[in-house]
Amino acid sequence: MFVVGVSGVARSGKNLFCDLIIEELAKQGYSAKQFALANALKRDCENFLKNQCDLDVYTDNTQQKTLFREFLVWYGDLRRKQTNGRHWIETMNDTISRYTGDIALVSDVRYAHYANDELTWVTHEHEGLLVHLRRYERSSTAVIDSDGNVQMNFVQPPNEHERINDPKLREGAHFQLNWPTVEDPRKSLEIMNMVNEVTTEIIELVNK
Repeated sequence: MFVVGVSGVARSGKNLFCDLIIEELAKQGYSAKQFALANALKRDCENFLKNQCDLDVYTDNTQQKTLFREFLVWYGDLRRKQTNGRHWIETMNDTISRYTGDIALVSDVRYAHYANDELTWVTHEHEGLLVHLRRYERSSTAVIDSDGNVQMNFVQPPNEHERINDPKLREGAHFQLNWPTVEDPRKSLEIMNMVNEVTTEIIELVNK
């Protein structure tokens, strides 16, 4: 089994990217599944948020997510501090060890703080591939910087944890992708070219 990590700040489109990669891999005859380090964290917090706060940890409602996001970050960080960053990694190792498909995509690689953190877990322990995403909005009025490049309005990190760790993850990633916000990603040649490039690399590494 080959491990692909996907990183980027919240709302970068990591889940969507995984969906697109899984679809393209399937066309090539490879089985792949998306996993998230945060799933175990949400399971831990599910009952408390429901019983004490009447909140659904699995909601897709952005406004509701904002209410408890910092709580999840705090709890996740507490468990990381207790284990030098290894608690959620070891939980995920146990989960993916039972997966019998070809490729496991971990859609929320967020930390590069400790020596054996999520970055090194993907790239060294599993000898996997790390993809970093930055999503941007196209402005109707182009702004040109001093080097003559069009400035992009990238989605910004929602908290200090992501602000600190995200640049380290981008630096350590095998693919550093800037992708646009579009109505239908599957009809975007720019996005699908990026997806196909990453898919080709994954297949090559799986077959090494």
